[in-house]
Amino acid sequence: MIIRVLFNSRIVSFFHLFKKSYSFVYNSKEVPFRIIRNVYFQSKLRFYHTTMDLSSIIAAFETLVPKHLAEKWDNTGLLVEPIKKTAVSTIFFTNDLTEDVLKEALTAKSNLIISYHPPLFTAFKTLRCENWKDRITMTCIANNIAVYSPHTACDAVEGGVNDWLLKCFDLTDVAPIKSSDEASSHIIECIAQGDISFDSLLNRGVEFTVLTKSGYEDKMCFTILTSSKHSSMVFQVLLANPAVLTVSSNQCKQLKHSKLTGMGRTGKLKKPLKLENCIQLVKDHLKLKNIRFAVGVDCTSDTEISTVAVCAGSGASLLKGVPADLYVTGEMSHHDLLDAIHKKTSVILCEHSNSERGYLVELVDQLRPMLKGINLVISKVDKDPIAIV
Repeated sequence: MIIRVLFNSRIVSFFHLFKKSYSFVYNSKEVPFRIIRNVYFQSKLRFYHTTMDLSSIIAAFETLVPKHLAEKWDNTGLLVEPIKKTAVSTIFFTNDLTEDVLKEALTAKSNLIISYHPPLFTAFKTLRCENWKDRITMTCIANNIAVYSPHTACDAVEGGVNDWLLKCFDLTDVAPIKSSDEASSHIIECIAQGDISFDSLLNRGVEFTVLTKSGYEDKMCFTILTSSKHSSMVFQVLLANPAVLTVSSNQCKQLKHSKLTGMGRTGKLKKPLKLENCIQLVKDHLKLKNIRFAVGVDCTSDTEISTVAVCAGSGASLLKGVPADLYVTGEMSHHDLLDAIHKKTSVILCEHSNSERGYLVELVDQLRPMLKGINLVISKVDKDPIAIV
């Protein structure tokens, strides 16, 4: 097949795309590229991208960043699902989904926004225009844009945010501060006649997560994550529900985690470094001109650092009491800082989202082989709200 495209008085030909010989000419500057699949147009012609359905993209993403690794308190996963099923051709990545970022995503014609921080977190009873988060939610729904948030699942996974934050140091003996609990990971599958409510489990205080929900005609299949402590209760409640057709008890299994799966990271420097050198490494890694830091009591900028502990975002509660010469995190309160430095631990504060945002580049690079042909865009507008002058 030969395709000839007239563009700015030039003919561009593409040969041998199909076995059958055929040719045609477009006499327009705006060429309808969508009918030509898997062809990339260069020069002044825009790129054509293939599409995938939303569920396939989420499945691929959760293969890389399993949703069950998120903290129990977190609100992760698919937060906004479009009513109209639309094939996804452009995925937009951001650390925080603000209104300026959403405008950028709309300009990029995004079908899916992956926001590291969940834009929906606290419960709400109304959607009103005077609330900025409500406006974001309504705009996404109106434009048929899906919103997904991985948040603490990215923190815990091996190769995630905290491993990225540590990359500026040459370390050995790297380990999570708080390991993910393998014993609390059991999978239960059930098929039901239509959708079912899990309120009875919530009312009994059962810890569980609905990992996947899919349907065909009037049947719904649910995959549920629960702990060994609560697995028997989940079985009993599901079996007692008349809408549940089958429960796959023989398919329950423990999920195996890497030794590097968990919250935060600690490590030993292969060669001790002065504190001032550690500060410069962090600034270079995060591409920041200025950062805040607190020097440990009886320490100086020349004090040698041998051990480092990091926690992206707000690290005070996780880092509290962790033995290390240096903490690296986004933010800490005044009193948490005083507590750390009086234990002779110096602290680098990068601001909350600055300690996370750079990971998006790495995440996109990891996803690209899995989502070939999908347009992956990282926000250029997204930034930390705090500026140091």
